[in-house]
Amino acid sequence: MYKYCLITGLAVVMSVLLNPGYSLCQSADSEVNTLKGLQGIGVAVEGIDADAAADGLNKAKLLSAVTQKLKKAKIKVFTSMELQTVSGQPTLVVNINAIKQPGPIYIFTTALDLNQIVLLSRNKGLTSVSPTWSVLTTGGSLPGDLTDNVQSSLDPMLDSFIADYKKANIK
Repeated sequence: MYKYCLITGLAVVMSVLLNPGYSLCQSADSEVNTLKGLQGIGVAVEGIDADAAADGLNKAKLLSAVTQKLKKAKIKVFTSMELQTVSGQPTLVVNINAIKQPGPIYIFTTALDLNQIVLLSRNKGLTSVSPTWSVLTTGGSLPGDLTDNVQSSLDPMLDSFIADYKKANIK
């Protein structure tokens, strides 16, 4: 029984390693519609786990890479000060949840969400920050490849966001 569990566990880990980015969610038309009329967005990268940071995953480098890719696609990226004056304060948020496993190996999720301030239809005075566009990917990595594998999982999600943003804001 132990041998069967070990082989099954190893098969799961190897399938994750051999497929560094598996998308669990794709954008829908309703999500694309929430991008209409945006004149730009803010960008944020949430905190990185200490182990992942020690193995080279860097919040500032991820922020820079995301910002550069958006600017290259001609999407305005607001500064923090500018964002405070924009209706809805649309912010593209990158969240990397990397968990170091024994071996060592990382299992990670990469989430990309566009958060906006929204009004609830049942109570127009009640606002909340909520993701209006999102995609999530999972992957696995050896510590030395973590940064490259996370970036490789993030790139297609950014491409999807850029395509949806442009689709919603045809000029």
